[in-house]
This record gives sequence, structure tokens and C-alpha cells, in this order.
Amino acid sequence: MYHKKILTNIYLKFSKLYVFLFGRKKMQFINDIIFSLSLDAKGFKHYGHLFNSGEKSFIKLIKNEVKLSLDIGANIGDYTKLLLSETNSRVVSFEPLADAFEELIKIKHQYNDRLEIYNFAIGNESKKQNIFFEHKKSEKASLVPNLEEISVIGKKNENRMLVDVKKLDDLKDLFSNQKIDFIKIDTEGYEYEVLEGSKKILDEHKPKFIQIEFGWHHLIKNQSLYNISKLIDFSDIFRILPFGKKLMKIDPSRPENNIYHLSNYVFIRKDISDKYK
Repeated sequence: MYHKKILTNIYLKFSKLYVFLFGRKKMQFINDIIFSLSLDAKGFKHYGHLFNSGEKSFIKLIKNEVKLSLDIGANIGDYTKLLLSETNSRVVSFEPLADAFEELIKIKHQYNDRLEIYNFAIGNESKKQNIFFEHKKSEKASLVPNLEEISVIGKKNENRMLVDVKKLDDLKDLFSNQKIDFIKIDTEGYEYEVLEGSKKILDEHKPKFIQIEFGWHHLIKNQSLYNISKLIDFSDIFRILPFGKKLMKIDPSRPENNIYHLSNYVFIRKDISDKYK
């Protein structure tokens, strides 16, 4: 307690000096650089590479804990392959784009006894719905329309096609003989809807780990990490860091943990979360 008080006093003095020097308009570009670097180091803005994002290290961390895993929004199967190669888990993958699904078929030829694949999307209703995409294997394809405000998408998702969408709760028979340990959800802004349509599954299975991608999409949709956390209230929340074997436990009610840059969060069931702090 004494050391914490000393550190707090040092911080307050340093903060006053820093603000005095860098709180001016002409110095904001330096603050922007420091802020951007800090976000990088805290696990934001990492996408497109499972090693750089820290996701490969995360899967290695939990490899002995998962026996049944779901990959929702599998695209061409990079995460599916990661689960199959790094764990002994049975994997069930869902991908609505037909051309991307063809890549999953190739993976199934290699892991036929452990992989099941389904060519439809997961959401909060079972229906036909438009998916918006740039090309037929696009990893940015989304069931969310009007994403022009997101700079990395802009007008790229100009193509659309009707796909089947199903609630995970309507697929309970797929998992009737085994508990779901891990769910990865990467649905380009449709994560909340996936969880809404999975309430019965979540209540029955209480998965050990649920990974979601959080970012700019949720800002456009007026959603927060705090709101999403209410759908998984049996878990603590951790941010995946870019390097290392540790996760960062966070409080979703804190403003600084609702930053709308791409980041990967893992909801870990409370009875086992202490070992990952």
C-alpha cells in the first residue's frame, strides 16, 4: 500500500509536467504517435496474421483445455487450421461464402475425422439475409450493411448475395453428445447477433472460452464491449496481447477498454479464469 502511494504521487507529478509540455495544440502529433504505439502494444490494431495478433500463442495456452471448438466466421479456414494443428479438439466451422467454403472442404479432406463444416452464417434469426463483400473469399464480408464509414472497407463491400443464416440455438443437436469448450466468433460486426442467437447454447454448455473480435464495426452499430459482456456474464474478460503467454484481464465497464480499434477478447469462464490472469 505504501509503495502504491509513492508510485501514485510520482505519476501525478510526472503527469502535470507532461501535460504542461505536451498539452499544446502543436504538440498533439507527438501524443498521437505515443497513443498509437501504446495501442499496438496493448493488443489493438493487429489483424491478418495469427502470430502477430497473439492468437496462435493463445491457442497454445489453452490447447489441453478444449475438446470441442466452434469457428464461427471461418472464412478460408486459417483459424480452423490453427485449432486442428495445435489442439486435439473436434472443430465445427461455419462459413457462408461459397468460394471461401471451398477452402474449408480442402481442409476437411486432411482432418476428416475431426472437422465438420457448414455453409451458412450464424446470427440471431434463422432466415435468408444479404451478405456484403468485396470478392468471393473476402475476410471482410459482413452481414452488416452500410459500412462505408470504416476506412479499411469504404465502398469495397459493394457486392451482395443472399445466404442462409441460422441461430446456433437451432443447431443444438450438433452438440448434444459433447460440451462446447471454445467458441471463436469473427463475423465482422455481427458478434452481438451471434451471441443473441446462442443464449440457450451458452446457458447449457457454459463454454470455457469465447473469443470475439471487437472494433470499428461496433462503433458504427452503437454497441460496446460492456453490452456484449452482458450476454456472457458467467465469464471474466481478457484481451489477447500480441506477444507472450499471458492474457490481460480487463473490466468492460472502463472507458479505456471500449476502444474501437480492432482487438481480440477472450471471455473465460469464472471458475477457471484465475490461472490466466
